[in-house]
Amino acid sequence: MKFNNFSKITSNILGSRLTGFFRDVLFANYLGANMLSDAFLFAYRLPNLFRRIFAEGAVNSVLIPMFINQQKENEHRAVEFFWSVFLIFLLLTSILSIFIFIFKFDVVSVLAPGFIDNKDQFIFAGQLLTITFPFLIFVTLSAILSSILNINGKFFLPSFLSVILNTCMILAIFLFKSNAHFAIAWSLIVAGAIQLSLLFINLKSLNLIWKLSINGIISNIQNLKIFLKRFSLSVFGSGIVQLNIFISMIFASLVGEGTISHLYYADRIIDLPFALVAVAISITLLPYLSKNILNEEKNADAFNQTIIFCLIFSIPSVVGLYYLSFDIVNILFGRGEFLSSDVLVTSNILIVYSLSLPGYMFAKICNQVFFSNERVDLPVFASIPTFLLNLILCFFLYQSLGAIGLAIASTTSVWLNVVIQIIFIKKFFFSFYQKINIIDYVKLIKILFCSFLMLVTIIFIENFFTINLIFDLFIKIFFGVLIYFLFLKLLRIDEIKLIYKSKKFN
Repeated sequence: MKFNNFSKITSNILGSRLTGFFRDVLFANYLGANMLSDAFLFAYRLPNLFRRIFAEGAVNSVLIPMFINQQKENEHRAVEFFWSVFLIFLLLTSILSIFIFIFKFDVVSVLAPGFIDNKDQFIFAGQLLTITFPFLIFVTLSAILSSILNINGKFFLPSFLSVILNTCMILAIFLFKSNAHFAIAWSLIVAGAIQLSLLFINLKSLNLIWKLSINGIISNIQNLKIFLKRFSLSVFGSGIVQLNIFISMIFASLVGEGTISHLYYADRIIDLPFALVAVAISITLLPYLSKNILNEEKNADAFNQTIIFCLIFSIPSVVGLYYLSFDIVNILFGRGEFLSSDVLVTSNILIVYSLSLPGYMFAKICNQVFFSNERVDLPVFASIPTFLLNLILCFFLYQSLGAIGLAIASTTSVWLNVVIQIIFIKKFFFSFYQKINIIDYVKLIKILFCSFLMLVTIIFIENFFTINLIFDLFIKIFFGVLIYFLFLKLLRIDEIKLIYKSKKFN
């Protein structure tokens, strides 16, 4: 597997996250953390949660392995199968959007019960939801088209789509400051239409546009049945995972005003290192594992290198976010309508969330093992106890610990999911399990030591160097990261070469 693809994807994801951070800075500045911002973020996040279920989870995890297998036998038939799936999801997401439009206030009552007592907030959330939810149609179809581009080695445009989305939202805020909530909501639809159009143009240039026919659907009916069966299982699994976010949102609405916003902003920060590493790697890892399914030695080597690669990034991220959480939140969001009390609460949530980062990355990579072997049922079974634990902890912790309790519940459930997935790999793929290193303790100790040196560097600079908050943070991060990677190289962590070179798994 080539890491030059990883670098291309990462650069686009970095662009996406930087524009996303700028967007969130504007959110915090103009919307703050209050009753209306909670209502807006509820309406904004709901279609994105369904996107993760349909697009990022179920569709790609099932569609990519099936398409690759069919492509080996009959490329024309494989493309017909692909467009049949596209049609199914066009109908499915359209029906779901109509349902939300009709029952919007019922949805708000169930998923944000804390809004019921505030009539203005309740109505506001429902109105925004009718605008934002059709974005699900565009983003799901875009994910499907992106998957076939990824299969054909075209990673740039799919990973660039979020930049387009963020840019549209930023422009909406600047152009319609006085009515920012509704302007941002409508910008989702505009961005979705642009994304889908660009993908169609790109597919046409690759001669991947086939006219959908009844005969094409009929000839693929058996494959579609298999797809829908596996998709249903994957949706169930992904749905349970996303239910954790739904559960957090439900209890957050009950905690008090601003809690949904606080959790959102903390989650946005933690999402950066996760997206840059785990998501980017998984995009390239799944096709690689699927194509080399019969070569366990090769796939085991790829798995081992990927795990260490993720640890290289996740462990120092935990250390850095733990120590610098307040400064990071304050610099990013501490202005305008986002008060100092909001900064404090959000930074404390961020500390707890940071502890889940290695777990999230580990689980993402383990999932690719299951998906490449077309065992979409295993993540489903792994997610059930995860969901139950999160629900129980949220119920018992939200009243006493508030938003922090919800963050603890989320982090704990992530690590339970990791443990279960490792058990499943050992049980169902034992020969593969014997060839991999779940944890390379020697390299782990080296990474921990380098992370400690990074922390010492940050503390030293903090005690002897002060100009202003932004510059100080930049200097601490720059020299902390420099020392970290320098000692990684000195301690001969081989996987670090994957950053410096476009090296292949072999």
